[in-house]
Formats: sequence, structure tokens, C-alpha cells
Amino acid sequence: MTNTYAINTTKDKEFEVERELLSFGLKPWVPRVLMSKNVKEKPEPIWFDRAYVPKLIFCVIPAIYWTDVTGVKDIHGLPFAFSQRDIDGRPEGFLTHPKPHEHIPLLDAQGNRRPTRAVAGLRHFKAYVEAEYADAEKRRANNDYQCEYVQGDALEILDGAFAGFPASFADTLKRAHDDYATLRVEVQIFGRPTITELPPSSIRVHRG
Repeated sequence: MTNTYAINTTKDKEFEVERELLSFGLKPWVPRVLMSKNVKEKPEPIWFDRAYVPKLIFCVIPAIYWTDVTGVKDIHGLPFAFSQRDIDGRPEGFLTHPKPHEHIPLLDAQGNRRPTRAVAGLRHFKAYVEAEYADAEKRRANNDYQCEYVQGDALEILDGAFAGFPASFADTLKRAHDDYATLRVEVQIFGRPTITELPPSSIRVHRG
């Protein structure tokens, strides 16, 4: 028994339930995705969190907190207990102990052990969701950076092949398939100006 549970909540109340569980001293995890939307009155997109899977959160619930958790207004039904396999997943291999209700024979028609596919567990799902969120945070940061410069600004290149070269801001470039605009900067190479494209997070205004 892992004391890890999946909890069903009211739709759009996932973060409110999270806050209430945090107030008990628990450590719930709400899978979340970072979204953006454009608003007419504002030149820049608005960023916000949304539940990755509506109405679903996860939490380790010690027995002493069971009554408190199940009494939360926007939790529906009893939390579903996860086994260690649910958390860790199952690697690719061969079927050894099928569950009785699955009625899966151990051997195939040729008498060979039946292979099984890998099954992702909660641990893999969490890593995937958090990596996706981190990537969205990078897109948000790059969108924020791209508005800081005006043409001719002296820049510092922070990383990459041109790190340390003198440069100046030229303009921004946004292609249809890009998540965010890249910056076109003029770099002095052997005394000659060369235009190159860089992500906004790779430069800053020269502090000289």
C-alpha cells in the first residue's frame, strides 16, 4: 500500500482542492499545463495555468487525514488507491501473472510466453507533464524578452557560438510554425556586420 491516491474533483475546482489539501499539510499534485491567450486590450498574451486532466489530482493521504480529505466539498467519491505498479509502471517483458479478470493466457498459440508492452506509471506521467510545463515557461520567458529592445540597442550575447561578441538589435522575426519570435541581431565578426537569429533568452542589453 503506497497511500498515493487519485482524487476526483469538481471540474475547474482542481486548484481550490489543491489549496485546501495544502492547508492540511499534505502535498497534492495537480497536473497542470501553462496556456496563453490574446486579449484585445493588451499587446501581450495572458498566461495562465489549466488542469492537464480535468477533475483529477493526486496526493499521498496518510490514514489520519482520510476523514479530512474525503470531507472536502469539491471531492467526489472516495479517492482511488494506487499500487506500486501504478506508480512505477511496468517495463517491457513477458506476461507472468495476469489478473484473474483479464483472462489472458500466459502462452501464445505457438507455446511461447506472451510478450507485454511497457506501461507508463504515475511517475512517468508526472515527469512528462512537468517537462512540458517547463518548456511552456521557456516560451513565456522568450515572449517576455522579445519586447525589451529597440532597434540599435547594444546587446550582450550570453551563450552559443557568438557568446561574448558585440551585437546590436535589428528586429524580430516570427514564422507561422514558431512558438515565439526570434531576434535578429547584428554581430561584428572580423570587423564586418553579420545578421544572425537568436532566441530572446540568449541576449540582454549591454550594461557597459
